[in-house]
Amino acid sequence: MRIHELLKSMHETGVKRLLINDTKQIDYLIGELFHVSERFIGLLVQDGKATLFLNQLFPTTVKNMDVVRFHDIDDPLKHVIAHLSGNELWVDRNLASGFLIKLLKHNPALVIDDGSYAIDRIRAKKTIAEQDKMRVASEINDSVMAEVRDYLKIGVTESAVAAFITQRFAALADGVSFSAIVAFGDHTADPHAESGNRRLEEGMPIIIDMGCVKDGYCSDMTRSFAFKKAWDPIIYEIVRQANEAAIAVVKPGVRLSDIDTAARSIIEEAGYGKQFIHRLGHGIGRDVHEPFDVSAMSEIIAFEGMCFSIEPGIYIEGQGGVRIEDLVLVTKSGCEVLNHYPKDNAVIK
Repeated sequence: MRIHELLKSMHETGVKRLLINDTKQIDYLIGELFHVSERFIGLLVQDGKATLFLNQLFPTTVKNMDVVRFHDIDDPLKHVIAHLSGNELWVDRNLASGFLIKLLKHNPALVIDDGSYAIDRIRAKKTIAEQDKMRVASEINDSVMAEVRDYLKIGVTESAVAAFITQRFAALADGVSFSAIVAFGDHTADPHAESGNRRLEEGMPIIIDMGCVKDGYCSDMTRSFAFKKAWDPIIYEIVRQANEAAIAVVKPGVRLSDIDTAARSIIEEAGYGKQFIHRLGHGIGRDVHEPFDVSAMSEIIAFEGMCFSIEPGIYIEGQGGVRIEDLVLVTKSGCEVLNHYPKDNAVIK
């Protein structure tokens, strides 16, 4: 259990009592994942201890904490209110508005605030064991990317390549961390393109964005290719330089917004600032998207053990795009790049 870590983090961030409803956060903290669907679940942490609120429908092996059981005909939020030791309550950002409204109806004097940062900061710092698992997941990603490159042939469809990726991750890992993005031609101008029936032709740009889950931890990587002949080597080189420039500045003490700037400034100076239309990166671990964002808006300071993506891109509507994504793990003096698949401007013959 990580309750003691959370209690320390709450003390350091001024959070007195925290209600967690997100099942993945609860799993991270107590080591048990509950599939409750629309039903309420809550982990209340206050006064040095944790209390789990759980419907009788769901069995649990949780020990060393109080468990409050309730039925479908009960109002679980009444139980939560009855256990609160004060009128200030911090909640996780994913608490459904319906539950929040009920809390306030039961106690209109309740003062609600967002306590997500108290969990985010400990989740973002990966332990040695977590780091090892993420390395393994990325090694699998590297190996499957090599297989994907060999699978790309004239006439193959985006959806067929995506299905091949899913099949390989099912065999080598525990499945995909997200539905693979496979895009050909001008479809590569859409950063979140959905793989369809478009067939690969000579001269098309290609984007492959994929990741797997292995032992509960995710990988994520993007590589861009061209088929038979280079699509736009100048744009590719700008994106590659942006990727490398951002990686070069990653170290403890650097603001995540400054890492974004390191990549974005290169793309802007080349005249493609308006074609870089998303944040530079995102945290990753047990979920493929975790706090903290690597964006111009982020004031978070990088610290040892953080893991996040560096994925600059240029997208030209009606023509195509390039994105290069790596995962970096912040070390004592810099960072370790978890992806080792080459990112030269590969032209598939």
